[in-house]
Amino acid sequence: MIPSRRDDKGVITARVYTPDEYATRAQGVFSKEGFFENSPANRVEEWDHIAHVWSTYESRHAKGEKPFARGINSFQLINDGTRWWILTIYWETEDPSHPIPEKYLK
Repeated sequence: MIPSRRDDKGVITARVYTPDEYATRAQGVFSKEGFFENSPANRVEEWDHIAHVWSTYESRHAKGEKPFARGINSFQLINDGTRWWILTIYWETEDPSHPIPEKYLK
């Protein structure tokens, strides 16, 4: 799991977490504020046993609330002949100077 961010000077960084590390890091905030995410749009590219999904997300503290964040998840997957496995999840949250492109909202 790889969240990325852009600081106030425009410098982009990314940090790699295992699922357990991410859950531990987010547990306090999620249990206090709640967390619901939906995907209003997905773009899937697939060839042979690999796939890539661009998944636009909207994050909410409660179902039906206005989103407090939006962005794009980038999923890389592999099919072992039986099922699809997620290899990585990399995401970036939009900000006023870097809104989600229209093509990822449909």
